Amino acid sequence: MSLLKNWLRAGVAVVALLASTLLPAAAQAAPAAGSNTHISAENVVAVTSANYQQVMEVSKTKLVVLDFGASWCPPCRQLKPVLEKLAAEYNGRILVGMVDVDVSRDLSSRYRIQYLPTLVPVRNTAELPGSRMIGFKGESALRTWIDAQLAKG
Repeated sequence: MSLLKNWLRAGVAVVALLASTLLPAAAQAAPAAGSNTHISAENVVAVTSANYQQVMEVSKTKLVVLDFGASWCPPCRQLKPVLEKLAAEYNGRILVGMVDVDVSRDLSSRYRIQYLPTLVPVRNTAELPGSRMIGFKGESALRTWIDAQLAKG
């Protein structure tokens, strides 16, 4: 098990290194523009280890979509405004939890995140099995995916 964890950590480190090498302007500008600490949408919250249990309590009454991403990840930056828009449109039926994998490594490990962005639907404190969405495939695919998760109950 620890060998697997080491390989996963090495893989994430390689992706981070490549992203910072290939996208230096994005990596420098991202902390100011992509910070998850000042999310204004009512149904969107930055999730950390400190508030994770509170978010899981919310999952007992509504669908929680955990968005695992990073400020240096271009698809993550494309996904974020669309996800915030849809969270507002669904008018309280979902809560989007933004998880910065660089800040909350423990949550990334708990959910075994391998690719960014990864959306994880959670209901009653448990991940809906076989329901992850990896990558950003556009607004219409995202809306269809959210509707499918809501239909599961």
